[in-house]
Amino acid sequence: MADDIERLLREVNAMNSPASTGRSVEPSRSRDVTKSEESSGGAGGRLAFAVGSGLVLGGAGWFFGLLMPFVGSFSAGVGAALGAFTASLIAGPPRWFSS
Repeated sequence: MADDIERLLREVNAMNSPASTGRSVEPSRSRDVTKSEESSGGAGGRLAFAVGSGLVLGGAGWFFGLLMPFVGSFSAGVGAALGAFTASLIAGPPRWFSS
């Protein structure tokens, strides 16, 4: 941990110092970032997560639609399912979900 911090501080100092204008410093890549990029599910994992979250939250929306007055359970379920599907398709699964 301390080695990573010192390495990052050296990179920042090298990029900010006026003497290093002719030399470019390559930004470091953390091992955790490269590991998560390699293990990401891609479009298939994102779509599967979106469908699953749409089904689960659509069922929850239908149930809460039964409890709410003046709101149909079907429309609440469909709205929750479409909202959850769209949001999770755009955002993708969280990092802790895939590890």
